[in-house]
Order: sequence, then structure tokens, then C-alpha cells
Amino acid sequence: MGKRTLIKNGMVVLRDEVKKADILIEAEKIASINEPGAIDGADCEVIDASGLYVMPGAIDPHQHLGLYNSFEESYRYSTEREVIGGTTSIVEYHRGKGNYFDTVSDEIKIGEENSYIDFGISLGLCAKKHMDELEDYVRNLGITSFKFFFDKQDIAHTFYGIQKEEALTLDKADLYYIIKKLHSIDPKLLLCIHCEDPDMFRAFLKEQQELHPNATGIEEWDAGRPDFVESNCVAGAMLINGELDGNIYIVHTSAKKSLDVYKALSENIECGKVTIETCPQYLLLDKTAGMDAKVNPALHTKEDNEALWEGIREGIVKTIGTDNVPVTREQKYTRNGVHADNLWDVWVGFSGQGIAMPALISEGYLKRNIPLTTIAKVLSSNAAEVFNLPNKGVIEVGKDADLALIDLEWERTITPELYGCSDFSIYDGMTFKGWPRYTLSRGEVLQKDGVVLAKPGRGRYLKRTI
Repeated sequence: MGKRTLIKNGMVVLRDEVKKADILIEAEKIASINEPGAIDGADCEVIDASGLYVMPGAIDPHQHLGLYNSFEESYRYSTEREVIGGTTSIVEYHRGKGNYFDTVSDEIKIGEENSYIDFGISLGLCAKKHMDELEDYVRNLGITSFKFFFDKQDIAHTFYGIQKEEALTLDKADLYYIIKKLHSIDPKLLLCIHCEDPDMFRAFLKEQQELHPNATGIEEWDAGRPDFVESNCVAGAMLINGELDGNIYIVHTSAKKSLDVYKALSENIECGKVTIETCPQYLLLDKTAGMDAKVNPALHTKEDNEALWEGIREGIVKTIGTDNVPVTREQKYTRNGVHADNLWDVWVGFSGQGIAMPALISEGYLKRNIPLTTIAKVLSSNAAEVFNLPNKGVIEVGKDADLALIDLEWERTITPELYGCSDFSIYDGMTFKGWPRYTLSRGEVLQKDGVVLAKPGRGRYLKRTI
């Protein structure tokens, strides 16, 4: 008989209820969910979860690894921080230059040599040849989710190192044909969309830079990429998707207006399948934050923060992705070899690994009384469903034993030891209550009381099928 682990006396967060139960783990899977004391555990490694809430491990479906540093560094140090925050799976947006069959295979190899947790890959679409190769990406690489960047319209070639005539335009016509192509391969294939109207934000940013050339805050970034730049684009994407009965996913939703658009359209017009994601930064911060928090879409207002929290409560916001970009302060604040001292020269993005679960428990459950079952859906089961991860995301017999055992009384303040794969954090000094005392992936204890016990290179690539 292989290793058996018994988690006893915990309050278990199931799909639609929270109840006291014991969980038996065998061969990396949840073998049974039992009444307390039903199994004596004599032949098991026993974890006493008294006073703890047993939740599905978080799934972060929105990561950008290897942009500012190597994949080796990103996977090793970013995923190490993930386990401290209860994240047990991630999905990374790959947009490597060159042949995707080579670059994705390289990333998978590096990930499996360095990651602490399981990982999948979504693929950025930028070149015309990607349209011809879509079905092969699905069949040969195990990729069932893709990314469309409205913000790269007309300039994709500069980001992906190809000639302009080889690149997709990334306009609404391209969106139409990509959704149509994906649906023809399989309706379950997912297109993740960065929704910001480039015609508007490019004009607005130019205007703001002329008015405020030495800006050192991010209010001007919000003025250059205001909320309706996103919501206008969300509306167009939903209407196009409805014409094709497609399956789209609106990434990093930042604005109340976007939720208003979603509700108005989905309640009155057939829009196909549309999933709304937001990120911790749009729940916790606003445009009064400093330049460290420069990001696309921009941070907006506290009203937008609260609307997104209500979107989670109402089931409109289905998932949380961190948009994690491992980057150092020097990298973020250096352009063309020169230190950037104004808003316009600072790069976008920041590290955010492992923050989602403690943030949602602390600010969502404890502060705003959003039920733990809803928090678990947003952190785990919805992402597993949308991103085609059938063995993940929920505490049920036969699923992978990916678990986070939460101490609702444990407060931790974000300090350098919790920055992760970076030397700064936009959440520095913030205190969250409700951290995992244990994080398990496929039954293995990855961390206990904030100390990582596992070794890098145990994570597996999540090859998905249709």
C-alpha cells in the first residue's frame, strides 16, 4: 500500500457547503471524505486540522513568467512564493518568439525542472501562421486556451520579433475569425481577451503625456486609459462572441462600467459564453497608488474596487488571476539603460504571486462576509472548469489532493520575505488575515506554517485535451 494521509477535524469547504469532515488521501488523490473519526488513521500520516478550514488549493490562471527574467528563475522562485499563499496550480501566458512548438516545449521542460506546483500554458496569438497551427497546438501541445491582445493592435510584430506582414492585426476582424476558428475546432476552446480599445487609449495617453510630461503618480495613467476604454472593448468582444456562440474570457477586469456592460448585454442579448476575471490589484488598490503599481488596465477608483467585490458576491466575477509578472525594481525603472524617473518611462507590471487566497479570505470573507463557498469557486473551481483542468479545483473524491488548510486567525503583513520573485511589492505593508498553515499539492505537503518543505522540480505540466 502506498502512502496514505488523513486530514482530520477540519472544516471542509465543499462546492455548496462547509462541514466538518476528515479527508483521506491516497495516490495523490482524494480517496474519501468521511465523517469525523470514521477512519482511525493508524496506517496514515495524520494532519490535525482542528481550527482550520480546508479549501481547494488556489488556481491562478493569469501569469506572465519569463518576461523580465528567465523562465528558470520565474518558475523556481515565483512558484515557491505561490505555495506560501495556498496556490497549487497556475496557467502561464506564453508568447515566446520563434516556433511555438519549440518555445512551448522548452518552457514545459524548464517548468518541470523548476516549478513547485503544477502548471498549464495559454498561448498568445500574434502571427498569421498561428491561425494555421491552432489545431496542432491543441493536439500536440495540450493547449486549450489562447490569448488575444487588443492593446497590441497593429504593433504585434514589434513584440514578437516578426515582420509586420507576418503579424495579425489584432483588430475586431481578427477577433471574429479567431473565435470562429476556435469554435470550429472545438466549442470548449477558450479565448482570453485583453480588452482595451487601442484607438482611444493611444490618443488619450499622448494627450496626458503632453499635459503632464513629468508625472510621477498613476492618476495620469488612469486618465490615459480610463474605465470606458475597457468597457467599450468588452461590449464589442461580447457582441462578436454572440454572433459565433464562442467561449471568451475577459482578463483583468478593472472597472465597474465593464461589469455594467456585461450585465446589460448578457441579460438582453445572446453573447455566447463569457467569463469575467479580475485581479487582486483591482480589488485592493486605486489610482492613488504610486508608480510601482503602473499596470494595464490602469487602476481606477475605490468605487470600482467595491463594484468588483460585489461582482464576486453576485457570481458575475467568476475567477481571480494575479497577472503576476516577476520583475525587480531596477528592471521596472530602467528604460534604454537609463533610470526612469517619470510615469511614462516606467514599465508596466509587478509581482503578485500567492496573494489571491489570503486577500480574498481577509477582504472578501472576513471583511465583506462573502461566503467561503463563493471564495472557493472564484479561487479554484471556476478556473478549473473554464481552463479545462478536470482534476483540479474542488474537494471531491477522485480529484487531485490540492488543498490549503486555512487559519482564519493568522495575520501576516506583506514584508520583503513575502515579496516572492521580486524586490518590491505593491502590497507592501498591507496586512491580511487568513493564511494557509499547510499547502498540499497532489497530497504532498509543500509548506507548513509558512516554511516551504518541498523541493523545486516537482510540478507537472498540465496537458489538456478536448
